Order: sequence, then structure tokens, then C-alpha cells
Amino acid sequence: MRNKRRGRYRHSRTRRKVFLSDSVILRKLAVMVSILLIGAGLGFFCYEALGQSGFFRIVAIDINGCERVAKEEILEISGVDVRSNLVKISRTQIEDLVERHRWVERAKVARKWPDRLSISVRERLPVAIVNLSDGLHYIDKSGDVFAPLAEKDDLDYPVISGLTGTEEQLEVDPGILEEALLLIKYASRDNPNLPAQNISEIRIDKGELVMFLTDRPFPIRLGHGEIWTKYSRLARVLYWLYKRKEFELVSYIDADYLDDQILVGMENG
Repeated sequence: MRNKRRGRYRHSRTRRKVFLSDSVILRKLAVMVSILLIGAGLGFFCYEALGQSGFFRIVAIDINGCERVAKEEILEISGVDVRSNLVKISRTQIEDLVERHRWVERAKVARKWPDRLSISVRERLPVAIVNLSDGLHYIDKSGDVFAPLAEKDDLDYPVISGLTGTEEQLEVDPGILEEALLLIKYASRDNPNLPAQNISEIRIDKGELVMFLTDRPFPIRLGHGEIWTKYSRLARVLYWLYKRKEFELVSYIDADYLDDQILVGMENG
């Protein structure tokens, strides 16, 4: 009996590797670059055409948020007029120009197609007046001295004194200035016993705060640190003095006397 061997056969698939020559690669790259250049050229042509089109010429500019600053002033420093083209203007450039104004904290520019532009401004809000070597200036809640006072300006703000320097270069410990601004912030919460309107002056003296009230300007020593704790305790003490009708007899208050006590000096003893 004949034995037949079964043989096993392996079929191997050969993979074809295609190698592109340098000339083919260069031709493909040249085509891609040409397409990109043509696209960029068409885009630039369309941009220039739209930028010259009278259809997108600005016919109205809306300016919002102005109270202190005149709208005409914002319009002038923006560099935009009714001859400008809405396509070609730069929103960021206009915003940067408007924000250079002393009283402007933030500016927002928006296009309203096809022919209107909107400029919205957020003005700085003064919280106090600082007395510097170059005169009286407004200061905001962030501690930025941003504008000198004019003759017609409102003086109904607390005065922070004891600072040196100028508007451009303020010479003060930023920590103690921050505490003075915090004190004004707490007083602005309309506590009837110690509102911000009743603060006449906050003096920075050798790294400590001394406050004076409008209705009776005796010194109130606050020292430094724990401003909220001292403010809340002082408000309760003032309420007690008003209630007992002894406020007029106070000659000084030391809110930094002890950690948990306030010292009240009276004129009659």
C-alpha cells in the first residue's frame, strides 16, 4: 500500500512597495503651494474688494456706557468715522485706543453688519481721593490712581492721605493701601452705623491706618491687619455711643488697643 505524504504548501503574499522619486514629490509640493498661493491671493483680492465696497461703509456708530466721558470724545480717540469700512477696521485696535482714556476701564467693539459699529465702554468707578505731590487724584477699588480732579468734580469721597509720589509713580506700601481700600469697601455695604459717606479721611501713618469721620473728626486708630474684624467691632461701638448719646463726648477711639477690645477716650475723663 502506497503511503502518500500530504505536503503543506505556504502561499506568501509579496507586498509591493512604491517609492516616489524626488521629482514626483517636488511636483506634488509645487502643486500644493500653488493652490495655497492662489487661495491666499483670491482671499486677499476679495478682502480688498469688500474693503472698498460702499455696501460696508459705516453709516452709524453706537456708543454705550458713557457717563463721565463724552461720546464725542470716545468717537474721536477711536479713530473711526462714517467713512470707515466695516470690513477693514480692527476691533482690537479700536478697543486698545479707547482703553487708553483715563476713565475707561474696558472697551468692547462689535460689528453690526452690514454698516453699523457698536462701542461699549465700562468706566472706572472712583472709591476715594488720594492727595499726592501733584495734586488730588481719583483712585479705584484696585488701587489704580487714574485721573486728577478738576474744578467741577465731585469731592464726596473719602480722602486717603499720607501717600507720597505722583500719579505715575505712587510711593506707598501696597499692603497698607489695600487695607485702606478694604475699609472703604466694607463701609460701602450701607451699615447705618459706619457708612462710607461718614468717612472723611483715612490717613496712612507709619504703616498704620487712622480714620476720621465727617460728623465728628476725632481720630480712630485702626493699626493694620484684621480690617473686617475691626470695622465690625467699631460699627457696634459707634452704635452704642449714638444710642447712649455720648458720641459728642468722644475724643479718640483705639480699635487696635487689644485683640478683642476697643478703647474709647472721653472728653470728661
